[in-house]
Amino acid sequence: MHIDTSHFPRVWVSSVGSSNWESELDGLLHQGDRFVLLTREVPGKGQEAAQEERKRAVLWLKRNRERLKQVCAGSIVVVTNPTVALSLRVALAPLGKAFGYPVRVVAENSIDIEINSLLECS
Repeated sequence: MHIDTSHFPRVWVSSVGSSNWESELDGLLHQGDRFVLLTREVPGKGQEAAQEERKRAVLWLKRNRERLKQVCAGSIVVVTNPTVALSLRVALAPLGKAFGYPVRVVAENSIDIEINSLLECS
């Protein structure tokens, strides 16, 4: 998993690129400023992460859940259109409880509105 913080507070997550997620997320926790995680990849769909990598991610989340809830305003899965967003919202809703912050699905044209909403609610 690759984390791109170059557009902070928009933090893009992707399966493309070098695996830097742990050091980047540790840095974001240490920095302490609110951010929103964004991805164009539907979690679990067509992603064959190695079992060891998944285990590392789960353990990291368990260790850092409370701090992550403080600095991560939410996560947004960006999709192509509102119809797709609507159908995925229900399926991805349980992730919010697992991660401890809101997980939203929005169409491309609604990213700014959703990011502002999440950051303002924090």
